[in-house]
Amino acid sequence: MKQISRFNRYIRYAGANGRFILAATVALAALLTITTPTVTNAQETATNDEAAITQNVDTAASRSSAERNPDPFERFNRTIFRFNDRLDRAVLKPVAQRYVKHVPPSVRRGVKNFTSNLREPTTIVNDILQGKLVQAGEDTLRFAVNSVFGLLGIFDVASAMNLNRNREDFGQTFAKWGMPSGPYLVLPFLGPSNLRDATGLIPQYTYTDLTSGIDEDALVWTIFGARIIDTRSDLLKADRILAEQLDPYAFIRETYTQQRLNQIYDGQIPEEEDEFLDELLREGN
Repeated sequence: MKQISRFNRYIRYAGANGRFILAATVALAALLTITTPTVTNAQETATNDEAAITQNVDTAASRSSAERNPDPFERFNRTIFRFNDRLDRAVLKPVAQRYVKHVPPSVRRGVKNFTSNLREPTTIVNDILQGKLVQAGEDTLRFAVNSVFGLLGIFDVASAMNLNRNREDFGQTFAKWGMPSGPYLVLPFLGPSNLRDATGLIPQYTYTDLTSGIDEDALVWTIFGARIIDTRSDLLKADRILAEQLDPYAFIRETYTQQRLNQIYDGQIPEEEDEFLDELLREGN
């Protein structure tokens, strides 16, 4: 568990994304809808109470089986995982290594601050949707201070005022509202996710992320590229941990599950969720 906690930063690779991935998200959701087996209503054809009881038992067993298997699309997910890994080895990792080697730390810090500031409206909206009104006020003040006095967020002035960065998203909000996570997914270019979190990307990149209001395509792609390289450069030191794993796919899946539970429950994971996580970790070993 300690090693997985150290590796939590690795799955932030999923945060480096762009508008083009929304189409892939919708396509994956449609694929799940098409490929997920549908339980027929046996009561329509049943002629007695025994057939209806049998249908209810089968449905309960089916639901129980789904809960025990959070990764029913593992074969498909592993294919996307291999694609992402090859892309990373061929392009992203070498570029990130050169970025760290040749770009001064102060410039890299400014890039990180600027791209993070563009995500602040998403956090503020989800603060409100989750009922975190005090945090919403603090995050709004943080966004205003950094946007005005930090030159559009390049300088993190707000942190010096004890207005620390929070990160809320629609996936967390949907979870707070009671939406189940759905099956685990590996998205092209983005990495680990699930159906709930992938769905949350749609309102984020359509409405709340500030890049949605930029009409100049070249600028949008520049920002997305900066996000990707900045995030990947942060993860270079974590590569050694992944290389030590017998099954990197399972390790990232379990790490992602742990991280999302921590984010959803603000570090206070309920006992039943903690037991589920321990069971998932045992299955991965």
